[in-house]
Amino acid sequence: MAEAVVSFVLEKLGDEAEFLLGVKEKFEDAKRELGMIRCFLKDADARARNGDETLALWVQEITDAAYDLDDVVSTFVLTHEAEAEAEVEAAATKGVFDKVFDCLLFKRPIELHKVGSEIDKILNRLSKLNQNLQSYGVLRNNNVGDAISSNQRRNDLRQTYAHVPEDDFVENEGGMMKLVTQLTKKGNSGSPFVSIHGMGGLGKTTLAKEVYHHKQVRKNFNCFAWVFVSQQFTSKDILKGVLIDLVSDPREKKEIGKMERQEKLAEKLYDVLQEQKCLVVLDDVWNTEDLDRLKAGFPKTETQRKILITTRRRDVGEHADTRGFLYQPRHLDDIASWELLKKKAFFREDAKSYYEDMEKFGKEMVKDCRGLPLPIVVLGELLSTKHTVDEWEAVKQNVKELINKGQSNGEQEYNTVFAVLRLSYDELPYHLKPCFLHLANFPEDYEINVKELCRLWTAEDFVPAEDKARECLMALVDRSMVQRGRRSSIVFGRIKTCRMHDLMPDLSLEMGKKEKKIHRINFQVPGESLPTSNVRRLAVQLNDDNVDGLPRLTKISERRLRSFLCFAPKVRNFNDLMESLFNRFNMLKVFKFEVISEEYDEERVHQIPEEIGKLIHLRLISFNDCGLLFLPPSVADLRCLQTLDLRMSMDLNSVDLDSLRSMNVISKLDHLRHLYLPQFSHLEEDGFRLRLDNLTSLETLVNFNPGYCELDDLS
Repeated sequence: MAEAVVSFVLEKLGDEAEFLLGVKEKFEDAKRELGMIRCFLKDADARARNGDETLALWVQEITDAAYDLDDVVSTFVLTHEAEAEAEVEAAATKGVFDKVFDCLLFKRPIELHKVGSEIDKILNRLSKLNQNLQSYGVLRNNNVGDAISSNQRRNDLRQTYAHVPEDDFVENEGGMMKLVTQLTKKGNSGSPFVSIHGMGGLGKTTLAKEVYHHKQVRKNFNCFAWVFVSQQFTSKDILKGVLIDLVSDPREKKEIGKMERQEKLAEKLYDVLQEQKCLVVLDDVWNTEDLDRLKAGFPKTETQRKILITTRRRDVGEHADTRGFLYQPRHLDDIASWELLKKKAFFREDAKSYYEDMEKFGKEMVKDCRGLPLPIVVLGELLSTKHTVDEWEAVKQNVKELINKGQSNGEQEYNTVFAVLRLSYDELPYHLKPCFLHLANFPEDYEINVKELCRLWTAEDFVPAEDKARECLMALVDRSMVQRGRRSSIVFGRIKTCRMHDLMPDLSLEMGKKEKKIHRINFQVPGESLPTSNVRRLAVQLNDDNVDGLPRLTKISERRLRSFLCFAPKVRNFNDLMESLFNRFNMLKVFKFEVISEEYDEERVHQIPEEIGKLIHLRLISFNDCGLLFLPPSVADLRCLQTLDLRMSMDLNSVDLDSLRSMNVISKLDHLRHLYLPQFSHLEEDGFRLRLDNLTSLETLVNFNPGYCELDDLS
């Protein structure tokens, strides 16, 4: 994640030097130091994730320093632009425009000195951290030889072997026979490629083993090969491993073992696959580039041989051959989940005295596994050491934590649910990591609107534009980390909503907390604590019983918050709460306060405090269903605002006229791209018009009403 933050800050700051005359040299020095540090972050990040506490602390400090540099520069630039614009307007009334920009610089030496001092402090921090990384032996990105030992150890522990049986296989939809049919159907027509894809922990390798050893499959093919590909592999080793499995002559095996040239191995494998009726399993293929490295040995021509691929990504199977058969296993239902848990826990149904109680606890616990075989296996192995009702009940009290951590000691840590799922996160390109972590902001089982999500990611500067945000989302979908929801009825194939895949919300929240960048407060949980420091993104959940917990948020010491999302059933003391939040968190880019109750709230008219004008970094404001809002004139100071959402779930027949008139400040937001207005049946004041003519960047306008909006404004 540190690499993602540093890369993002460097890209963003690339065009802002022109605004920093007077401190430009210091700014360039800080950028240069940050760029040098980025070269070490791949190794530092990996070692920090694998338990190096010193590097974890330094990586955290690097991330904070990068964010701080962005804060200092962006605040100065925005303030400077606003002052320059004000000077130009004042000069226009006098008919004087000359040298306005230069005058601003010389009129504000105090501000420049302050910015220069802050950049100096950040530069000193970065220089010290750079020296620490080099003296500690952290490797540059192009010197990764010694850095793979931990990954190699992890891969060794995850290594799959075809000869190791799966005694506890359970499924509930007949997927095995679908795959057996595809592999054994008569004739040479169609593609030789069959792929099993899905998220980590779904049982892809177990299913592939069952198919590999199925009697119809063994009868159909003459020779078999199983290779574990993993994230770190050499093409030569994979090609050699497949060949040695496929040939039967010991002398030929020995000759293949001596072959070193990759092109000769690929040529040999190509010929064997053309001649023999073979089944080859490529287990755990991570990306399309890995397939490209191996494709010289695997012909796509129609023959009787088959290649079975297991992967977390759908696009890997599609890339192998667009004609290939793609299969995604479904999650286990409650019955199948309980059957698997019984097998793994060595559950004794003949123990009549306590069978009913243990079965009750077991069926309740298995629901937390969400039909994923891996957590069920982890839970079953844990329960196999518990032999009394009291012990099973004790496990039930902490089932989620126990499932995720498993037997997290020594080598077994690599087989826990969390460790397996984290592989998907570790493998993400750096630009996708903040997008994935951001999903931790949403409540569990929340159906996320895709348009809204794309605008949030754009407002957070994770991506440069909303179309790129949608591409990032689909990349997470292809990796089985995000699940498709409802589809668009207008654009074929486009999704309207999405949600997190099963245990992925736990992963995103855990990684966000670990990297101290995201904190989700659920006041529904007793004793939920407030974040202390270094938190940049905060999400809050409440219900009717704890809505009064919101004022506690004003006690958060961290003032560098960049996004605030709150999901509440109702609003109390709205005006005072908003004033406190706006005064405290003036670096916010995203402010979303959503009322999720379906009940009518009598307190429906609220005053947005003037203090909102201090939040000059704001890109997105959403007061979805908070009532009718009175907008202060200071809203015009929000120069960066791109999205403003004032919608309400119910139509108001009567309108507060002062609130309506206050909305004309919207016309001064010339960067606004998406505007969601409240919906009114009719207006009591004839002749009132809401001006929209200055909104030249507007792309979305919801609840446009010709009763108070001029159609000509949109021309």
